[in-house]
Amino acid sequence: MQEDAVDESSEPKRRPGGRSARVYDAVVDATLAILLEHGYHGLTIRAVARTAGVAETTVYRRWPTPNHLTAAALLELAERDNPLPETGSLEGDLRALLGQIVALLNRPEVLRVVRSAAALDHRDDESVLAGKNAFFSSRFASATSLVGRAVERQEIPPDTDADLLIETLVAPAYMRALLSNRPLDQTFIEDSLRVALASVGRRCAD
Repeated sequence: MQEDAVDESSEPKRRPGGRSARVYDAVVDATLAILLEHGYHGLTIRAVARTAGVAETTVYRRWPTPNHLTAAALLELAERDNPLPETGSLEGDLRALLGQIVALLNRPEVLRVVRSAAALDHRDDESVLAGKNAFFSSRFASATSLVGRAVERQEIPPDTDADLLIETLVAPAYMRALLSNRPLDQTFIEDSLRVALASVGRRCAD
């Protein structure tokens, strides 16, 4: 059986945690590399394990299907170098959050992974739906904390639907990325922000 060997000298140090973190990084990076080169249909547990330099059982324990691997890769793309904004205002936080998403979706390699994930059909495989839910629930759970902070600052009412506000903000970006060739630029960010803030009775500062 292949040993769970990872070259520590070349492994990116994105998070502390010793060997487990190194294995996690190796597997997720291998998943991204395979998705970018071969697409979702080229993604297998065996290929990921071989590329990452770990045993297949190591991958199976944490990511039992390619769909779970894809979700983990999407999460890594979304979270890498994209800390949750904390600007001191709801408008600033939402603008920064959408700016991060737009920057990601404007990267061709990221867009290819997102499109691969969006094209998966979950009707015959519950793990596909689980993988998608894992990605979006994680991202939305983080993003909705921005809304909670705004409530604490009394910028918006306490009964504000945080999920709906974040969906109103980010859904148009994914729609443009997946379904059209319209630009994702600063004008788009400001227009989307204006609509999202209006949904909770706020206006962009002049």
